[in-house]
Amino acid sequence: MAVSEQKPLVGILEDDAAVRDSLRLMLERNGYSVQTFGSPNDFLLTKEIDRFNCLVLDLQLPGMNGLELLELLRVRAYSKPAIMIAASVDPQLESRMQKVGVGDLLHKPIAPDRLLGALRSAIGGKSGAATRIRT
Repeated sequence: MAVSEQKPLVGILEDDAAVRDSLRLMLERNGYSVQTFGSPNDFLLTKEIDRFNCLVLDLQLPGMNGLELLELLRVRAYSKPAIMIAASVDPQLESRMQKVGVGDLLHKPIAPDRLLGALRSAIGGKSGAATRIRT
């Protein structure tokens, strides 16, 4: 009997429903299981947050932003990789992202190959300590 390989589970936090659905479809077509959230509060209500292999967070989210959410998760000992997506980021925010361990920062609009490469690196454990800026 063959053991079935489990698909990596990615959590997407994006408040724009069209972007959220587009990212979900693209990742599912490329072999990922995906669960989406429209706000940090929706995500925090999820049980077993540690089951996600990686999070993809929009920087601009309602309530707390993606970086603030990740900082909160790190305080709670959440150590899984994270990829931040943003339209623009100032150097101070980039510094905070490095401190909290954001593996990649992808600028919008996101090229599918960039996101897939960032996910492969993050889930494969190859994501570097420094934030990489991708356009």
